[in-house]
Amino acid sequence: MSHDAPQSVAICYFRPPVVSIEQAMITQTVCDSRLLLVLTAIKPEYEAVSSAVKQWIHNTPAAMRSNAYEEVVVEQIGIRGKSLREILTRYSHSQLAGVIIAGVAGGLDPRLGIGDVVIDSASQDAPRIAEFIHAMSGGRNVHIGPIHTSKHMVTSPREKKLLFEKTRALAVEMENKYTRILANRREIPWLGIRTISDTAFESMPAQVVRFVDSMGAVRPWEITVSLARQPLLIPEVMRLGRHTQIATRKLAETLGAVIRSGWPF
Repeated sequence: MSHDAPQSVAICYFRPPVVSIEQAMITQTVCDSRLLLVLTAIKPEYEAVSSAVKQWIHNTPAAMRSNAYEEVVVEQIGIRGKSLREILTRYSHSQLAGVIIAGVAGGLDPRLGIGDVVIDSASQDAPRIAEFIHAMSGGRNVHIGPIHTSKHMVTSPREKKLLFEKTRALAVEMENKYTRILANRREIPWLGIRTISDTAFESMPAQVVRFVDSMGAVRPWEITVSLARQPLLIPEVMRLGRHTQIATRKLAETLGAVIRSGWPF
């Protein structure tokens, strides 16, 4: 947990589970105010989003920050939102100004390229946010449309093509739907943002499923063992790593733009 933000806007980081009563008491005290809750699934997303929020706090005078919330909270909910309910329980008595799910996704629409931004069409004020991101990024590709939440990782171009034809979704991920449902139940504004880490034409090694655990933490040993056993995977894994770095960097820039926009409006 970090307390290095100015008093007017605090940023809280949580890595479940809470391991002590003292930590639990601090969590309740620090976050007992109007919050913007930003959710991520895997560690690279969490780190990118956290960096964007820290930069915003450092560079934005308090007078220019949104009046909708006092604090920005970044949480890592794991693959398929494994810890989503547990985490949201912490904020059952908090004043949540909005919930953002931010992460990378696989492209289904053939028009999408690596690093392109996709805003879930179910998001509140999606067109306005898209215009703001486009303007703040100097013309970055921003798309609005449905994003499909899958129960499993979609890795092959053929599977992506079939899913696109069936759903007409622009991208595929594994958490949006669950976060949106819980936000809607509490009547909290919701925003889903994804950046593309693999296009509709690219495949991912099936072994990628084992490269992260259920909480979204990278497993270096699994990667090492898999590559030692199948060296031919090295170029694919390196390509995936480069594309993920591009996507998470664009994700951080995009989230920074969203926070500066003052969403929720």
